[in-house]
Amino acid sequence: MKKTLLASIVLPFLAAPALAQDTSSDGGLSVGDPGDAPLVLAPGASPEGAEVLNNTLFGDWLVSCEAITVTRVACSIVQQLSVAETDRLIVRMVAVPQGEDSAVLLAQVPIGAYLPGGAVYRFDGDDGEQRSMVWQRCLGQLCEAAIPLDSEELAQFEAHDTLLFGYRPDIQAEPIIVALDISEFNTALRAISAAR
Repeated sequence: MKKTLLASIVLPFLAAPALAQDTSSDGGLSVGDPGDAPLVLAPGASPEGAEVLNNTLFGDWLVSCEAITVTRVACSIVQQLSVAETDRLIVRMVAVPQGEDSAVLLAQVPIGAYLPGGAVYRFDGDDGEQRSMVWQRCLGQLCEAAIPLDSEELAQFEAHDTLLFGYRPDIQAEPIIVALDISEFNTALRAISAAR
């Protein structure tokens, strides 16, 4: 049975207690699967020497690709947390490589998020400062925050196994704080970069 640790991240103007949440199908959080059909990315190989396909899993990160032209695809890695009973989205994290030593990390949350409350993350077990993501837009049913990841920040992802992300879903709500597996985050980014 998989457990997701909900831990305390201090959002601007608020704080929340640490909690443990069950992620089994009996009512906790679950990792979603946003992709469907397999698609070969491109001739080439991942760092491990295996062909990388759409929907390949690296830990809890799923490779997600779409065709841009007949010979070109755009790929990202995705991790989604949803409420198991209702399939209601809590957060979808998307990372897109921007070369060998940089990437962009996006957090997509349901529309209605309290934007002044911020969207932040920090590494579990790290007493360093939390990082603030910048809200980009709210469109359709989602609001999206983003942050660029340089080589130093990617080294932090490599050195940790869990990322704690938090935001306030609306002005009167308690903050939502979730733990995301990042143990294979850099491996997944390198794999889709190598396959491009």
